[in-house]
Amino acid sequence: MRGEGRRRAWSWACFLVLWAACTDTRPPPDTHGARHPSHCEPMTCASQGMDCGVAIDGCGGTLDCGTCAPGETCGGGKHNVCGVGPCVPLTCKALGSNCGPVSDGCGRVLDCGTCAAPETCGGGGTANVCGEPSCVPDTCAGLGKDCGTVPDGCGGTMACGACGPGQTCGGGGAPNVCGDDTCVPATCVSLGKNCGPVSDGCGGMLECGVCAEGQTCGGDSVPNACGGGACAPSTCEALGKNCGSLPDGCGGLLSCGTCAVGQACGGGGEPNVCGGGACTAATCEVLGKNCGTVPDGCGGVLECGACTAPETCGGGGEPGVCAPPPCTPTTCEALGKNCGPVPDGCGGGLDCGTCAVGQTCGGGGAANVCGTPACRPYTCGLLGKNCGAVPDGCGGTLDCGTCTAPESCGAADVPNVCASTQPVCLDRELGNALPVSVKGSTAYAGDDHVASCGGRPAPDRGFLWTAPKSGTFTFDTARSALRSLISVRRDGCGGAEVACAADGISYGGGARVTVPLVQGASVLVVVDSASSDRFSAGHFELHIDELRASEAGACFDNMDNDGDRWVDCADTDCHDTPGCDGRGCAHHDLGSALPVTFQGETAGSGDGFQGTCGAQLQQDRAHLWTAPRAGTFVFDTSPGGWGNALYVLTGCRGTELGCAANPNANAQGSPAVKVTLEQGQTVLVVVDGMAHPDQDTPIRYTLHVSEYAPTEAERCLDGADNDADGRADAADADCR
Repeated sequence: MRGEGRRRAWSWACFLVLWAACTDTRPPPDTHGARHPSHCEPMTCASQGMDCGVAIDGCGGTLDCGTCAPGETCGGGKHNVCGVGPCVPLTCKALGSNCGPVSDGCGRVLDCGTCAAPETCGGGGTANVCGEPSCVPDTCAGLGKDCGTVPDGCGGTMACGACGPGQTCGGGGAPNVCGDDTCVPATCVSLGKNCGPVSDGCGGMLECGVCAEGQTCGGDSVPNACGGGACAPSTCEALGKNCGSLPDGCGGLLSCGTCAVGQACGGGGEPNVCGGGACTAATCEVLGKNCGTVPDGCGGVLECGACTAPETCGGGGEPGVCAPPPCTPTTCEALGKNCGPVPDGCGGGLDCGTCAVGQTCGGGGAANVCGTPACRPYTCGLLGKNCGAVPDGCGGTLDCGTCTAPESCGAADVPNVCASTQPVCLDRELGNALPVSVKGSTAYAGDDHVASCGGRPAPDRGFLWTAPKSGTFTFDTARSALRSLISVRRDGCGGAEVACAADGISYGGGARVTVPLVQGASVLVVVDSASSDRFSAGHFELHIDELRASEAGACFDNMDNDGDRWVDCADTDCHDTPGCDGRGCAHHDLGSALPVTFQGETAGSGDGFQGTCGAQLQQDRAHLWTAPRAGTFVFDTSPGGWGNALYVLTGCRGTELGCAANPNANAQGSPAVKVTLEQGQTVLVVVDGMAHPDQDTPIRYTLHVSEYAPTEAERCLDGADNDADGRADAADADCR
């Protein structure tokens, strides 16, 4: 009988371990950072065949399955079942558990301890066993990065390669992507980070420090920002308890033992203390509790529910009661500010002082920092110039390059623009490289080609390309800011046309054709337009690649690799790619800094996005930003001066959270979008051109991110539209 009893005990132990390990109570993955409750269906005493003692419900809670009749003991027949035999309780070691509450099979709950950070109870996938949550590292390709060192999302880093001659890492404005211009590395302060390694966007890594004692890096769900640290659990002795189960103050349960014969847990009137007489279990309402696991005063526990964000259980200092966590106001010094009013992060405000004579608050381009008002020079791209010396508008001179024969600078009577007075068949040779990506403009080019699907009287550009191998190849003009046409002619200039299309891309002005070629075959690829309006000329992008079976693995190269009209994250093949959350398509990563003042321009960016407001076929710029805390935030482009649209997305092709536009944006009416976000939620903020809605016109802009305030008063010097009414600072009546 003793051997049979042991076999039954071990069978029951194995059942508990296997059942706990195979029951998944975790919420499903959430690509938008929102928190959802568990969909675990708790078990009952009856469903488990139990009629006594305390058992687990499989969803993190416990069950009180009753008591046995006189002469019977709980576990006398089998665990948590009344019987006449003695019950042999299981141990944490026998169950293979080393953390959290576990039933001992004899009516009581075992406390198997707590885990040391960064491990969590069940984190490795096995219930009641300490382990680190599994992490799947990102890849360079998955994030659309091709140079420098980048965090892999799991605490490590990865090397994404080096750039070719004439390019720098981040030079085109997109972090860790090779480009033609000089890259300006970010800083920990500009990204709003204060711990751990962070990419500087130019191929290097920043070391942003370590957290103070009691905090961990990313502890409040904001990457590379110090947050709440580990919790020290209480003990039965410290609480003065000697029976039943009760919370340890850190999300676990304590098992404080059982009472002697003739006594009951809570029988003397004091919860979880042995005494004579019957014990009446309390309720959540009687105890004034509304969340978490709470002792009922008679050795059992109550499940009092969950809190709604931003409140947490015990956040206000009282266990078992929902309340917002305490807030520690920041300081002007911590924010790096030295003038004007600034939010303190806890609903109040800071007065960071005034500036010396000759300086203004924000004059140097950084909000709430004293500086001398500076002139913002133009660029060649913004002015539409590509040759010669051009004034930059601030007393300096721009070198906008040289022309390639037969073009010369100013030949079309347009100063500082390359053009030719003679017909040009071939503008550039592309060799036999794969893949190919070329940016340019058809403005001021000649009308040198005509195709079967159009091309008169629009200007055009011709490119010679040679197939490096036999196969089928795609040619497209995705992201072009004109109504483009693409044609392919065999054997170069004068050859027979083999393909022509004026559409074929799912959005914007792009076109696409697919052509089979043998190795060594040369073709003339012409970028043209079938339109007769002002969108017949402008910025274009030409892409060439071998036709692929799927867009997967090429989700950030701006081309339609599989020839199905859908580009990158718009293609269903890419929907589950990590970088499509915004990291792979953003031109700039603003980190989690708050407030933010960022200056940029859309020249050369292409038409990659389209909001529900604004104009079509305009170049745009995307900015990644992560909320450092839960709240309502304002994104604006005050003081305007250049017509633009502004919209906020949840990812590269995510949900639009808000959109505002004004083709005549100025200090009295600039686009502003107000959005409520959870702490750690990342959004993509797109600034889209709208200066001339009927033609491609690059713009310059100033993007502000600030915490929403119902009035602009006391925030009249930060340059931002804090109340999202389209007017900032002195232009707002609140500041007069």
